[in-house]
Amino acid sequence: ITPSVPPFIILQYFYNLLYASFIKRCCELTNEIGYVALIHPHTFMFIKTFEDVRKFIISNVHITLLVDYGLDRVNLFGPGILLDAAWYVLSKKQNNDKSIFFNISANQQEKNKMESLMIAFQHCICNKKHDRVYIINQNELKIIQGWPIIYWFSKSFRNKFKTNPISDYFAICKGLTTGKNERFLRYKWELKQSEISIDYIRDDRKWVPFAKGGPFNKWFGNLWLCVNWENNGFEIKNFVDENGKVRSRPQNEQYYLQEGITSSLSSSRGISFRYLPKNYITEGASAGGFLFNDDISLYYYIALLNSNLIFYIADSLNASVTTEVGDLKKIPFQEPTKEVEKQISTLVSSNIDIKRYINSHHLIEDNYCKNPLLKYSSYTLRERLLSYLNDENAKITLIILNETILNKLILDLYDLNGDDRKLVEMKMGKLIGDLPVDSESLNVFISENLIENEQLLEHIEKLQTVGFNDKRIGEITNDFSSLYQKNYQFEDFCKNHQINPINVWYWFRESNVLPKSRAEVITMEFIADALRTILNDDEDGIIPLAGFAKEPRLVDRLEHHCINKGFTSAQFMQLDGLLGRSINNYLEQYFFQNFSNHLNLFMYLPKTPFIWHLSSGKLQGFEAYIIIYKWNRDSLFKLRSKYLSKRKESLQYRQIELKDNESAQAQNEKETINLQLKEIEVFTKKIDELIAEGYDPKLDDGVGKNIAPLQKKGLLRCDVLSKTQLEKYLKADW
Repeated sequence: ITPSVPPFIILQYFYNLLYASFIKRCCELTNEIGYVALIHPHTFMFIKTFEDVRKFIISNVHITLLVDYGLDRVNLFGPGILLDAAWYVLSKKQNNDKSIFFNISANQQEKNKMESLMIAFQHCICNKKHDRVYIINQNELKIIQGWPIIYWFSKSFRNKFKTNPISDYFAICKGLTTGKNERFLRYKWELKQSEISIDYIRDDRKWVPFAKGGPFNKWFGNLWLCVNWENNGFEIKNFVDENGKVRSRPQNEQYYLQEGITSSLSSSRGISFRYLPKNYITEGASAGGFLFNDDISLYYYIALLNSNLIFYIADSLNASVTTEVGDLKKIPFQEPTKEVEKQISTLVSSNIDIKRYINSHHLIEDNYCKNPLLKYSSYTLRERLLSYLNDENAKITLIILNETILNKLILDLYDLNGDDRKLVEMKMGKLIGDLPVDSESLNVFISENLIENEQLLEHIEKLQTVGFNDKRIGEITNDFSSLYQKNYQFEDFCKNHQINPINVWYWFRESNVLPKSRAEVITMEFIADALRTILNDDEDGIIPLAGFAKEPRLVDRLEHHCINKGFTSAQFMQLDGLLGRSINNYLEQYFFQNFSNHLNLFMYLPKTPFIWHLSSGKLQGFEAYIIIYKWNRDSLFKLRSKYLSKRKESLQYRQIELKDNESAQAQNEKETINLQLKEIEVFTKKIDELIAEGYDPKLDDGVGKNIAPLQKKGLLRCDVLSKTQLEKYLKADW
């Protein structure tokens, strides 16, 4: 046991050994009865930690029966404790009898679990077939590497694992573990573009694009980060702890910077895979995929890994939230014919292109082009947003339909029998692109030339057409206001309602409903993009919210920017309606927090707004926006000598104007000004403290380290870092 091994790893290791010994000892002590009954967390059936336990059971004793009960409130260890349990009875003596498995975990409703078990049990006793009962020889469990207790695969499906796994054809591997992400990783918008590598072999720049997992996302995207790979990663490779042990772990370097596949393996929605361009390094916590040769297209592997069949297999091999690289390597591989490979590659290429197109309208993406509010020429901004959403929905519909065809092609390649196909559908749900479609929706979809290839046209022409009554359509259209909220995107909406996306696309277009949450997000990104331009064009990147001579207010500059982009004054005022409040109020109270939250993309990385809102306090004695690309030590001196001084003079001049005014309104304003001046004095002292403490922000250090001292002093409109992050960045040693 060494200090470098986390205690919970040691505990798991010894628990594994002790549990195997416990089973063995129980079997030794049950000479007369010959049986031992046990209950254990469901995960023991497949996770690697308990591989030795499974091998002992399958090799030395006989599984008489096993109840895969699933999540329920079990009173065995206390009142109402939730436990994802498996109960099983082992016989000391091995025999040729088949083992009986009850799959009750498929029933997610706690109140019906016991009833489901008893019904299945009665069927089993009476020798009747039941869809929750599986009877197999336990030796069949040895076929799949690691001997997971996967009892529900048919014999023919299980035998596919005797063929070569995907790892024999395609490199699935982990990448770089930095040892300290906050030190070595940056979002692309935290850096100067000139510092980010375009082709590392030629430009040898410090920051290389880095593919970290991120949220569930198929085909393309989540490419927001860079890693410090200066001098071929010298600093990372030599990053050690206080005992001199190297903390980082650069794995499989031969695949760094190569074109391939990146993934998200930890998500409640399942695993997802995306195309990885050249000149990226993949992270260690997620899987990267790379070609051994060009015999089979990279796009085929993306389609295969993104298919419902592989999701189903991966979930069967490891039903926890996180899929392991080792689980993916076990997946049996089926080589396609050249014709099928070409069909699949065409569909995957289309999906990647569509995702790139969608990304081009999102501020944080590499290929960002323009905000949807500037894409269309409709008079009202509301109409522009609706035009964009209708276009986006059509594009996502194409992706879903392409995925439907891809899933069918993959299933056909693996030649699954009817029962296995049924299990895949039961677990993954019906293919929504295969559901019946309203004839009017279908005809409009076809007439607008949205079909991109013959495969897709052939597919939709075979769809069953049905009529939907007004009540059913009303149920769906009434829910459009909640569309695009977190975890309820277009595809989720279609799955939730079990409606073909062609119908949803058409009914949404006809409804003229603009979901408030999505309108706010798009408008917020529009404002962020405008402010970035305005602040970058400003001499020092500091603009106060309350203007003074030769320094217009921020909102006035924003209006001028919008007019230059083709807005009318009336259209600028329409921003209020999209935001649900006046633009000035939004800038003063909401933008900074909303924008910071919008950039909260990875659980263990901080929010990284590139526009900061400095504030003296609730009374708004002094308010200003700054851009991180121009923020440095000199900015503090300029803030103090120019902006705070001017604001103070402006308030004092207003005091003189109100001196002889004795109205109640004037008295209130005088009192407010006095308090604002006091706020400014406190704010100024905090700036002086920062200067005295040697605060010297460097863009390369990242938002977290640069913003932490300001947050500690209370100089921001709202906190950006959590308490733990704040402490960590205040102690940052880089």
